Amino acid sequence: MVSPVLVLGCGNPARGDDGLGPALIQGIEIAALEGIETRVDYQLCVEDALDIGSFTEVIIVDASSSVLPPYQHYSLPQRLEPVTFDTHSLSPEALIHLARTLFGATNQASVLAIRGYHFEPFTESLSEPARQNLKAALIYLVHRLGGGRRY
Repeated sequence: MVSPVLVLGCGNPARGDDGLGPALIQGIEIAALEGIETRVDYQLCVEDALDIGSFTEVIIVDASSSVLPPYQHYSLPQRLEPVTFDTHSLSPEALIHLARTLFGATNQASVLAIRGYHFEPFTESLSEPARQNLKAALIYLVHRLGGGRRY
């Protein structure tokens, strides 16, 4: 059975704004959207590619220090060749490439990159600018996925 949407938040909440992905997942879970499955990982890894194809759409949420605030949501092309592979952690492009190549995934895939600023180790809170970007990204994604509570 194919499930509609997987929202996969990655990042380490113990590294300040790197926790934006998991924080967004908490907000999506509070919104209680039907047909949405959520997951959290510290980093993307090969094992994540295994069941990606059982979803019609996959949205990977991560912090970024390079996108313009508050966030950027972009689609990954159907045909893509990742620049690098690493068995320790993967880029979203490498993960989706593996899912498509090894497991026949044909779904839509995108990245929601939320602008972060402070990625210090052992800081378990988001910076204030990152919180504002998180709020904007959450409003956008809840609206895009079809409702839920208003924020």
